[in-house]
Amino acid sequence: MLGRFASARRLSLLALFLFLTSIVSIRNSRHSRHVPQYDSPTSDRPSDEQKLANEASVERPSPLDVAVPSAETPWFHPFETLQEKTSATNVQSAQSGARSSPTATSPLLLVTHNKTTNPQLTALPRKTKAELQALIKGLIQWDRPTDQPYHYPPYADYTNTDYDPNRWEAFEQENGYYWSDRTKQLKDQPVTSPLSYLPYPEYNKETRRKQWKGEHVTCKGARGKFLNESRDDIIQTYQGLPTGFPSPSVGSAEAIGLDEGICFDRYSRYGPYGLGDDREEIPGWTNPRAKIDWSNVRWGELQNECLLSNKDRYEPDARFKIVLAPRRGLTKEDVQSTISKGESSGPAYKVSKPSRLAYQEYSSFLTSCTCSALSDGFVLNSVLRIIYEIVEMLFTDSLKSRTAVLIRTWEGYSYTQNDFQAIRALITELSLLSGGEYQVFLFVNVKDYNAPIFENDQVYRDVLKSAVPQEFRDISILWNEKLCTEWYPGIGDWQVYWHQFMPLQWFSKIHPEFDYVWNWETDARYVGNHYHFLEQIAAFSRNVPRKHLWERNQRFYFPEVHGTYQDYIGDTDSIIANATSRGLITPVWGPQSYSPKQEPLGPNSPRTSDQDNYTWGVNEEADLITLQPIWDPMKTGWDFKHKIWNFAEGKSPHFSPDNPLDPSFYDPSFETLPRRVSINTQVRLSKTILHAMHVENEAGRTMQAEMWPATVALQHGLKAVYAPHPIWLDRKWPAWYLDAVFNADGGKAARWGAEVDSVYNRDREVNFKGWSWYYMSYFPKVLYRRWLGWKAEDGLGNVGGEEWEREHGRMCLPGMLLHPVKDVKEEQT
Repeated sequence: MLGRFASARRLSLLALFLFLTSIVSIRNSRHSRHVPQYDSPTSDRPSDEQKLANEASVERPSPLDVAVPSAETPWFHPFETLQEKTSATNVQSAQSGARSSPTATSPLLLVTHNKTTNPQLTALPRKTKAELQALIKGLIQWDRPTDQPYHYPPYADYTNTDYDPNRWEAFEQENGYYWSDRTKQLKDQPVTSPLSYLPYPEYNKETRRKQWKGEHVTCKGARGKFLNESRDDIIQTYQGLPTGFPSPSVGSAEAIGLDEGICFDRYSRYGPYGLGDDREEIPGWTNPRAKIDWSNVRWGELQNECLLSNKDRYEPDARFKIVLAPRRGLTKEDVQSTISKGESSGPAYKVSKPSRLAYQEYSSFLTSCTCSALSDGFVLNSVLRIIYEIVEMLFTDSLKSRTAVLIRTWEGYSYTQNDFQAIRALITELSLLSGGEYQVFLFVNVKDYNAPIFENDQVYRDVLKSAVPQEFRDISILWNEKLCTEWYPGIGDWQVYWHQFMPLQWFSKIHPEFDYVWNWETDARYVGNHYHFLEQIAAFSRNVPRKHLWERNQRFYFPEVHGTYQDYIGDTDSIIANATSRGLITPVWGPQSYSPKQEPLGPNSPRTSDQDNYTWGVNEEADLITLQPIWDPMKTGWDFKHKIWNFAEGKSPHFSPDNPLDPSFYDPSFETLPRRVSINTQVRLSKTILHAMHVENEAGRTMQAEMWPATVALQHGLKAVYAPHPIWLDRKWPAWYLDAVFNADGGKAARWGAEVDSVYNRDREVNFKGWSWYYMSYFPKVLYRRWLGWKAEDGLGNVGGEEWEREHGRMCLPGMLLHPVKDVKEEQT
């Protein structure tokens, strides 16, 4: 095996590795336990003072004003590694430079200068079970409304119970999103000016060029100008947050590494993408100077040109423009061969990270080595970490991976102006400004099962023309359920409602140039820069260790309850470790196969859990990233936990018009079948997990969509991470009650959300209705409509709109992921 290091280059690297091993092992031996230091700066990131000094000494003219976070804003990642972080301070390409004075003013009356959304946090004392039960018993004695038609669950059902899922409805409404007591005092203060917001790495900086191959070349935007020369194409941000703006109740920007203390009004967010095009003058906002006919923009062509300009940064099979012209024969057999040049190319399946296979090989060799020096846990951990980094350098040559973003739409979908603006934002921010790191597609479900879209080019073109606006046709991919039937005949059911990921598996096979795929919902909106959000989510997930990962994934992080994220990690791991030592749980460690005949595709653990010092998995890309916890449904009352196809051989649910859900379907084997769930299908999947899902589907096995990726990751030993992005609530919940409801564990330590009192049970799930990110919540739509300057109905009444803004100013929101936001147009239906 060591023969693979035969070249002089590799021998020198091996020598360097041995030297570094001794240093790192000594350093690690002094560390206490596993919790990383959260305040350690990134090695190549200068301080704000250093940046200002550097910029003063170098004259680099630029037309763009750029937002700079406060020096007091914390910048760190949990489980920090050598991964480079991006921020709003790293904003300029090689062609752009110093900041000019602002040219636009804002009518925002609410903006003050909170430096961060969260004050210094202190964890609440942990309550005993008896104390908690007494508090809940007192809280649920409330003046319940009389039962109302269509209200679920009925109020009267909980008069004599030990819980009440409707109690949250009477909590005080949080109106800090819309106003504060000090609003009127701000009217006489000077307004704030927005700055261009470009949270991208300094791509051509010397230190980065040493890390990554190829030069970042600036791409053209929708207005035909290079983006580093076009302020019109760049979103803007305001420094500070509205006075009294609520902190997120769930997760945090700090934990993920997102920019804090900035906000966006609707024009600074969507003005570059067409909002306000129909108005001559907007108070406090400078309209883009270059007028544009959006219907003539060719986003597919722009993305392809951008990729080709930056092709040296990517793998050879990811350097070709993607041709989406209709082709016959998009069948499984066709995918087994390489697609011709000029179109996406590559074999049907190629492991997305060659370094992962090499890492397994080398770690297996070292683990079996009898050398006593390597048997020490600290030394072995250090050896494996450095081997992983060396192997990555040897096998990937620092080339960037590419990610596809598939916006899930369908034939008959009615596109609103806000849909257009949101899609333009996704393409510009993810693909064009990054130099092709992402590529955005509309993934269009053709409702007609029998439409010959792959057999008849003209039918394909006709359906494309009728289903997709002209502006987006050259980024659209059509598919239908018949395709899924042909690919996976052994399943027995192919409805997209149950099997949303089958077509993604097909996409991954015909487009192997993408190492990752984001499944993106049409009714999701991000108020902020998409690239910043997705890159920070990815970096967070990359840096999370595998030890206790599946158990941590089940638990919500509530800053008011748990304190800082570091406090939360320490507390969570302590609970898991104690429960393990008492024999109450057995943490997941390695693949959890459902049967000996199943062959896991993920890596075997390099050591036992006890020997691991929270290092396995650090600096490893996640195969699955979710935006809600990942939990075990077996003991819960979740409705879909038995929607399982053929894991019990030949047994699967059967649906009909008279029995659309088959609720009675069950098999005793389900009681021990390893599986996990994450609510909502907006997730990132690696090519590796998509291949594993494909293999299982080929064998006839599958599960309900929200249970499928997480279960495959669990059974195949792949890395799955819940990223605790910030979520806001529409009510002021008592912090202890928030934790008691959403982290309920049935009195069993480290079983959050996984027991009979799970918040995912049908009646208890209504507690999510006031969240900014949950499929059944009404709050995102209310918040988003008012932010857009429209009226919306809630406890404040039917308020918002032009008259409201004359008094209160335009709303300004921080980076905030919202879902669901459906039918986004001023006229409510």
